[in-house]
Amino acid sequence: MNRLSFNIIPSPESNDHQVRILIDNEDWLHDDYLGIDPPRFFQQETFLSGDLLVGRCDCGVEGCGDLIVNVHSDKDKMIWTNNDGLKLQFDKTEYSKVIEFSKTDFKWEDINRRVERLMTNIFNASQTIDGLTFDWASCRIENKRVNLSYSKKGLPEDFKQEILKFAWDGKSESNAIDNAEKFLQTNKRLKR
Repeated sequence: MNRLSFNIIPSPESNDHQVRILIDNEDWLHDDYLGIDPPRFFQQETFLSGDLLVGRCDCGVEGCGDLIVNVHSDKDKMIWTNNDGLKLQFDKTEYSKVIEFSKTDFKWEDINRRVERLMTNIFNASQTIDGLTFDWASCRIENKRVNLSYSKKGLPEDFKQEILKFAWDGKSESNAIDNAEKFLQTNKRLKR
């Protein structure tokens, strides 16, 4: 059986972080792929069954040379396969523990990434008055600003996005939370 673990490190190429997949304590992605940004990686629902995105092109863009494995289970094993003949096998109990622990281990976060996660929790259910829904929060686009993306999904010709912003001190979670709550209360673009 193989052993799965993760190492989360900064990814300057893509201005985010990456989950480096370790198989038997070796970096399985090598220099061939960037890992997936942790929030994106761990939000996938296919860790137990289906196609799992595990690597992206070194340009940092998902959809450009992605590395995908197919995940399925067999009694006490979780198995990763792909079209190139890959077959990795993990103990099902250990595999589940590693995934669940890693989803909630935020030691890798710097202040910007921590505030982004907290802002996502605060704004997750919010919408604009014209029905755009919250997508993501970023503190990495502008210094001391939280950028919030709201969009309408659908056909490309129907896509619409709006970025709303508010200031924070760039240092403190509590300042970002206070400013987010005020922004939710006072911004005329958001439904209450």
